[in-house]
Amino acid sequence: MIRFFHSDETMRSLSGTRPSPGSGQEKHLPPAHSAAPWRRWRVRLEPLFAVLAIVPVVLFLLAALGRLRCPFPIEQLEGSMLLAAERVAHGLPVYVRPNFQFIPYMYAPAYYYVSGWAVRLLGPGFLALRLVSLLSTCASLALIYFFILLETSGPQRRRHLAALAGAGLYAAAYPWTRQWFDLGRVDSLYILLLLVALLATRFSGRRLHPVVAALAWTLAFLAKQTILPVAVIMLCHDWKRPRRALAGVVSFLAMAGLTVLLLDHVTHGWFRFYAFTVPRANADLLLRPAVFYVPTQLIAPFGVALLIAAAAWIATRPSLLDSRTRFYLLAASSTFALCWFLQGHTGATANTPMPVYAVLAIVFGVSLDRVDGWFAQKTFHQEFLREPARILLLAAAAIPLVSWIYNPHDIIPQHPVVVLNQELVAWLRTFPGDVYLPDNPYEAVAAGKNPHPDNAALHDALRPKAPQVRQPLLDQIRAAIDDEHFDAIAFDDFPARVLNSDTWLPRDLEQHYPLLGMVPGAEIGNRFTPHPVFFLLPCREQALAVSKGWNLLARGNATPCPR
Repeated sequence: MIRFFHSDETMRSLSGTRPSPGSGQEKHLPPAHSAAPWRRWRVRLEPLFAVLAIVPVVLFLLAALGRLRCPFPIEQLEGSMLLAAERVAHGLPVYVRPNFQFIPYMYAPAYYYVSGWAVRLLGPGFLALRLVSLLSTCASLALIYFFILLETSGPQRRRHLAALAGAGLYAAAYPWTRQWFDLGRVDSLYILLLLVALLATRFSGRRLHPVVAALAWTLAFLAKQTILPVAVIMLCHDWKRPRRALAGVVSFLAMAGLTVLLLDHVTHGWFRFYAFTVPRANADLLLRPAVFYVPTQLIAPFGVALLIAAAAWIATRPSLLDSRTRFYLLAASSTFALCWFLQGHTGATANTPMPVYAVLAIVFGVSLDRVDGWFAQKTFHQEFLREPARILLLAAAAIPLVSWIYNPHDIIPQHPVVVLNQELVAWLRTFPGDVYLPDNPYEAVAAGKNPHPDNAALHDALRPKAPQVRQPLLDQIRAAIDDEHFDAIAFDDFPARVLNSDTWLPRDLEQHYPLLGMVPGAEIGNRFTPHPVFFLLPCREQALAVSKGWNLLARGNATPCPR
């Protein structure tokens, strides 16, 4: 505890009693500007800061719980993730030869199987997948909190404030990731495993064996294989003890390698195809996202947090010989480099910076504690500036926590959106046969139709230069179009534009499906996932379209189908 009142003279000065002239105590008079009022203000403002740090967490929970039971995809690829999880729940393999019924994404298996087991336990639907992500994010917030508590020292009140600030900063990243934390996607589970690995690595020197840290990194690797270089770098952070560092690196490489070999053997080589061959073939780098990564995804949302981290470094001047300094320096730089590299690739989205946001949250909390402790101990030229400086620090730390306040109602699918999707499913059910929606495969399955891979999965699987994989898949697509297998095909753009971008579709598709119309409800739109806009029908469905009064669009003066 800081002792505020040290002497009778100080007490008399605060009570307004001044020593009498000639008493010999004039030289001990306190400064004219006492720090006590500022100290009282800081003590009163600290609970307010704690509330502000909790606000992003509360907003996230309100939004996530409101979105949890939405029966339709909230994000475009969420439906295909559910179809993969349902395969696991029914005992079907995920990593199979690419075919026109199912193609998985280029992810490692952890989320597929965890969400598959959740579907088996809770039943089909998005609830199971989103619950896995929601619980993973809550556990990540708790880990960030306790991580900061373990890394800070000093008064308990200050440590808990710093821990709340770190957890709040990560929750504040939710809108910057386009509300990714609670989606039925791999990333939230991946962040949880990453934080577990960082925690095990940080304390492997004192409380845990490096093999435990290597095991944690292996689990993170099984969530997203791109973490591999970060794992190796972090396990080497304590290079002053080479035996322990070597034990961690060798254990990790052995466990990760054996896991890859086992999965590859069980899947007859298809795990390696999806986890390594497909990502390598889709490694197109784009200059613009890489250039704007720092200003738009780091400085814009969390510039003040970065300044506080820099202030902590300048004020405390940590030594690179200290293992803790090396740990945080390597954790921040390696995750930043990884996210920057991935952001420059085609297909990168707002979920890419999530690892660096998690690490920044920890660094922010630790830095806040360090700077506040430095202010509390440093002797200023004018001592009364100490408490105002600490108040200004709290005000600055609150900026990234409250700058991006949002209304959870705005990101929860409301009744009209649910009705729009229900009407789409009902429209698809009017066709007796199969339908193909390359951007909305889940809605077709919900209508009782056969599953088919979406555009993203097809694009990824067809990129590698593997004729033995590519040609059979293209032949299946060609056969389905030539045989007019589908009663309807629906796109979210003009068919001509889709044919230009989706090169795997046959060029003569419109000859087999000459009837063009607008999908009912397309004029309303859906801000969460693409909604089909145009449909193509074979001539055999012309009578159905006329009887239903669907809006068929004329194509010049030509009559596409005989009457």
